[in-house]
Amino acid sequence: MNPFAKTIAGLFSVIGPQSNTPLEAERICSALIQKLSDDPSRNLDPHTWQNAMQMVPSQVESATTSQTLNRTMAIGDLPGALASICANVVGGSHASALAKPIGSYLNKYGEPTAFNCLILDQTRTDQIHLYLTCLNVTGAGSPGSFSIASTLLSATLNLSNKQTQTTITKVFGSFGRPSDEPFYLRIFS
Repeated sequence: MNPFAKTIAGLFSVIGPQSNTPLEAERICSALIQKLSDDPSRNLDPHTWQNAMQMVPSQVESATTSQTLNRTMAIGDLPGALASICANVVGGSHASALAKPIGSYLNKYGEPTAFNCLILDQTRTDQIHLYLTCLNVTGAGSPGSFSIASTLLSATLNLSNKQTQTTITKVFGSFGRPSDEPFYLRIFS
C-alpha cells in the first residue's frame, strides 16, 4: 500500500535530464521522502510537507501563495483538475508532461479530498526549482460543485553559487535516487 495515499494523497516528482549519477534534485527528494516517512501519523499533513520543504537550505527565492478555486465538475473529473493545478504551477512544456501522469496517479486512489504534490525541476544544471502544491477539496453544496483550497510554496536553489552547491552536497550528498515507489514520478527533460 502507498503510505502517502488514503483519502489524502501525496506525490513527489523530479524533472531533469538522464544521468548516470543522482541529480541533486533526486537526492533532495529522497531526503524529503525519508523525513516525511519518519512519522507515519503526519506524513500526509500539508504543514509537515511545507515545513520539510522550507528546511532545504540556501533557497535564494521563495514565495507562498494561497487561493480558493470554485469548480463545478463531475466527481470523476476531480483527479484531472487536481493534476492540472499542480502541473500548471511548473508551467511551460513541463505542464503537459506532468498533468497526465499526475492524473493517472490520482485516478488509482479514487477522488482524494486532499493532495500534496512536490515537484523538483532540475532541467537546468545550475538551478533547482521546488514547487509544493497542497490542495484541499470540499463540496460546495450543489452536486458536482467543489471548492479547492490551494497553497503553493515555490523556491529556487542557485547551484552555480559554490557555497550553495557545497551546502546542498553536504546536507544531501549521502542520499541516492528515490526508489521506484508508487508515490514517486520521474520525468526526463
